[in-house]
Amino acid sequence: MSKLASIRANRTRMKKEFDAQSKIGRHGKTGLARIALTPEYNRVRDLVRSWMESAGLATRVDAVGNLFGRKEGGVKGLPAVMAGSHLDSQNPGGRFDGPAGVLTALEAVRRIAEVGVPHDHPLEVVAFVGEESACGIVTFGSSILAGQLGAAGMKRTMHPPTGKSVWEAVRLAGGKPERFKSCKLLKKNIKAFLELHIEQGPILEAAKVSIGIVDTVVGALRGDIFFEGQTAHSGGQPMPYRRDAAMAAAAFMVEMEAAVRRAPERHRMTLTFGMISAQPGWYSIVPGGAKISFDLRSKNDVASRAMLGRMKKALSRIEKNRGVKGRVKLSVKYAACRASNGIRRALERAAGETGHRSLTLSSGGIHDACRIVALCPIGLVFVPSVKGLSHTPEEFTEFSDIVAGAEVMASAILRLADRRVKA
Repeated sequence: MSKLASIRANRTRMKKEFDAQSKIGRHGKTGLARIALTPEYNRVRDLVRSWMESAGLATRVDAVGNLFGRKEGGVKGLPAVMAGSHLDSQNPGGRFDGPAGVLTALEAVRRIAEVGVPHDHPLEVVAFVGEESACGIVTFGSSILAGQLGAAGMKRTMHPPTGKSVWEAVRLAGGKPERFKSCKLLKKNIKAFLELHIEQGPILEAAKVSIGIVDTVVGALRGDIFFEGQTAHSGGQPMPYRRDAAMAAAAFMVEMEAAVRRAPERHRMTLTFGMISAQPGWYSIVPGGAKISFDLRSKNDVASRAMLGRMKKALSRIEKNRGVKGRVKLSVKYAACRASNGIRRALERAAGETGHRSLTLSSGGIHDACRIVALCPIGLVFVPSVKGLSHTPEEFTEFSDIVAGAEVMASAILRLADRRVKA
């Protein structure tokens, strides 16, 4: 057995740490409501920082709240191999989404140190602040690190728990938002980034496989659609005369869901209307206005743009047929991103060395890796989600799969920390 394959995670220690972090911001028996830039979030970050320091890592928290733990390599001046995820949750969410990635990265680097295997590149564990949309900005901390978010974005976006801007929330949480530029990572200082995450889907569990190696993370188009009709009396206005904005929205949603269901499987396209409202919103009033949110995702950005165009054509038909105007407001645009072939090979080899079965799949969720890809090659490891559930207190992953993920991460990190290996 090679020295790489001999690195096994300390399951007892990992379980103790996982259970400890799960108590901070607990929601019900199994969930979390731990939003970034809150006192609960600072508590869990401080706890994880103490574990990093106990493992011999040099730690720092940057101006917006990202946490880093660093182990130096054997060759000075080389860029770091970084691994991690986030510690915040949806409101409410589960205790695995995010924390599993931070704790497996910590265990991987800690076991490398304990076993004493030499490595050329420095190793860094990161806990990004504010990956979840519950804090107001999706992938907040990693967007700052990648230089993709600035003062204007922080100042115009509300932090829901405080009702303040994200800028002010950073300050209230002990950060220094005016120093956000100091957080930016330089490409020359980072060789590769690896992130372990729960799958948030059913594929690995159905296949009875512990490790998923991601090839592509979907892109996303997100925004709102507004419908403008005519308010009227629900009894007095006959059906043929109505300009019902809510029914126009309903017809639109049904048509577009059917269109996305017909999209080729290779595009991995999904469409979600997560927020729906009608105005003025009363039993006896025909709605004169309606608003729906949309979240359109696909591995193929060209296909996403084509579907957005189809949505606009559908709104034009609805205006003609129902007398209701429709308007699209696009607020978020994420491009699909591909994992590095070099890192995928390292992960595949690591799975084989550690005796864990793996398969290749794509990611339907957006992760911090999607921001860090602007700085360096990235790789994503998935572990199974029971019943495919996530963003809910019912979210669950078998702890044996988390341990397997930590062992694969340790092997892959070590390989990438060899200056002769290309990411």
